[in-house]
Amino acid sequence: MKLLLNLQLIKDNFSLAIEHEIVWDSASVHVLFGPSGCGKSHLLRSIAGLENITGIVQFNDTSWSDSTLNIHLPTHKRNVAMVFQDSQLFTHLDVNQNLMFALDRSNANQQDFELCVQQLNIKHLLNHRINDLSGGEKQRVSIARSLLSKPQLLLMDEPLASLDWKSKAEIIPFIQIISQSWNLPILYVTHSIDEVMQIADNVILLNKHNNISQINKSGTLTEILADIKNPFNQHPDASSVLIGAIKHEGYQLDGLSKVMLNEQGVYLTQPMTTRSGSVRLNVHAKDVSISLSHSMDSSILNILSGKIMNIQHEASAHCLIQLDVDGQLLLSRISSYSAKRLNLRVNQNVFAQIKAVALAR
Repeated sequence: MKLLLNLQLIKDNFSLAIEHEIVWDSASVHVLFGPSGCGKSHLLRSIAGLENITGIVQFNDTSWSDSTLNIHLPTHKRNVAMVFQDSQLFTHLDVNQNLMFALDRSNANQQDFELCVQQLNIKHLLNHRINDLSGGEKQRVSIARSLLSKPQLLLMDEPLASLDWKSKAEIIPFIQIISQSWNLPILYVTHSIDEVMQIADNVILLNKHNNISQINKSGTLTEILADIKNPFNQHPDASSVLIGAIKHEGYQLDGLSKVMLNEQGVYLTQPMTTRSGSVRLNVHAKDVSISLSHSMDSSILNILSGKIMNIQHEASAHCLIQLDVDGQLLLSRISSYSAKRLNLRVNQNVFAQIKAVALAR
C-alpha cells in the first residue's frame, strides 16, 4: 500500500509543498509529527479531498487528485475515513444508529460490527445517546464508525488532543490493535511525543522552511530515534522505545512481568494483556540514571549493562546520554555535574538504572 503525494496548497498566508511517497509494507501506523501550525491537519485534509490543491494525490494505482488531468475525486469516492479531534457523531442518533449509518453504506457485515464493538469496548454504549457519552467514549464510537465504513486508509487528526490523560490511556491500546486486526494503514497526526512513542511504527517529520511547510525527514521510529539530535530527543519528555519478548516465570506471583530484550530482561509492575509475542516498552530519559558499577543493594529492579554511544550537552545544565543496551538504544538525561563527576565518555561501559518502565504495546 502506498500513497504518492506531490501537491501544493496555498491558503491565505499558509503554504504547503509536499513531495513524498508513504509506503505501508504491512498494516501499520505512520505518524505525521510537527509543531503546531506546520500544516499537519492541512495535509491530512488534502489527502481526504477536503482542500483544493494543485498536484497529485495517488493511493496505490488510483489517482484521487491530479490537477493536470483535472481529476479531483470527492471525499466519499476516495474510500478513506477520517477521525477528527471532535468526534463529529450525529447527536440526534444513538450509538447503535451512528454505527449502522456506516454499516449500511459499506460492504461491512454483521461480523465486522461485532468485532468492532468488541475491540473498542462499546457494546454497553449501543443504546446511549451521544450527548450522554464522555469524550473518550465518543472517540471510541467515532473510531468504530470509521472502521465500519471499511476504508482503504484511515486518517486520524489529533484524535486524543481534547481528552484527559485517563481517556487517552484508554483509547491508545485500541488504536494499536485496529491497524493489525483490520489490516488497515493509518496516517495519524499528533504533536504529542508520548503518542508517537506508543503508536508510531513510522514517523514523518513536518516543519516550515522559509514559511513553506515541507517534510523534513521520514523513517521507522527506531531510525528517527537513533539520531540523538532528532526533535523528540530535544524535548523534556524525551523517551526511548525498547522491543522485547514476554517471559513467563515464577516472579509473576509477586505481580511482576518480565520482558527479555536480548540477554537482559526488564521487569514491569503492570500486567501483560498478551501471553506471547513481542512488546514495546516506553522509557523516559529522565527515569534512567547511570552508575559505574552494578548496585546489589538497591530497590531499583532494572539495572542493565550498556555502552555509551553519544553524549549531548544541553543548555539546561543537563546531558543526554545515548546508550547501547543489548543492541537497542536507551536514553538517559542526567545533570551535567553528574556526568562530569562520573567522568562519562563515549565507548565507556556503564550500568543504566531504570526507575520506571511503561508498556507502550
